[in-house]
Amino acid sequence: MVLEFERPPSVSLWTVFRKKGRPVAAGEVLPRVEARARVLDLDPALYARTCGFAATDPLPLTFPTVLARGLQLTVLTHEALPVRLAGVVHARQRIEQRRPIRAGEALSGQVWIDGFRPARRGGELDMHTVVHAGGDEVWHGVTTILSRELPGDGVKRPGVEDIPFPLRRSTSWQVPGDMGRRYARASGDYNPIHLHRLAARLFGFPRAIMHGWWTLARAVAEADTEIPPACVLEASFLSPLFLPGQVSFESGPLQGGTRMVVRNNRGKKGDGRILVADVRPA
Repeated sequence: MVLEFERPPSVSLWTVFRKKGRPVAAGEVLPRVEARARVLDLDPALYARTCGFAATDPLPLTFPTVLARGLQLTVLTHEALPVRLAGVVHARQRIEQRRPIRAGEALSGQVWIDGFRPARRGGELDMHTVVHAGGDEVWHGVTTILSRELPGDGVKRPGVEDIPFPLRRSTSWQVPGDMGRRYARASGDYNPIHLHRLAARLFGFPRAIMHGWWTLARAVAEADTEIPPACVLEASFLSPLFLPGQVSFESGPLQGGTRMVVRNNRGKKGDGRILVADVRPA
């Protein structure tokens, strides 16, 4: 099923919140729903300020997901997909940028979902977002989301290895309690787990948690010149960043690329890692 639009449609919050899931059988093949838009043209200024980018030309590496947000919501809220969007968690992210995208370029996009597959505590779906310029694919993101409403298998998978690396950058961030609402205004992502403590509790979180996309974007903005203009980035979101929060950021060379780590070192079990991302030249 392919849905065609001139520009990404607006999807109301009511649609996001009211959609209900349905039971999914293990091994069930979900239908492919794809949405396309001939024009993607949002102003990146508010997004850049919210995530810490110094410039908007070329576009920030993570901004194309915001350009295609209306397509993503159209697919995620389609009645053919059994997932309730409210409460899903960003588990992993892959981005391949073939070249920098210049501000003002004529862009088009498409979004579709593959999946699902069982995880330890729910099921995972892969959402593909592709941006084209002049008919050529310039950006391809794969967003892996976890829904606790989908059936899991209880199997613990290997974690992301905590490999030592020489530091080039090390700093800390103060993340205020309203940052989830600020990022929602900049991105259009109004998942309630990010907006308020009481809403987050409805989905099993003691406090609101920060959007994974903001944490990744903030890390990319912090690393700055360590990010190649044509690159492949792979990120894992290992634990929530609860709001408000204070976290550390570290980056440095690892295995031919750059590793970025966002860590909460204040009274947390384990190594405190929130985000681990590796970026290398494409």
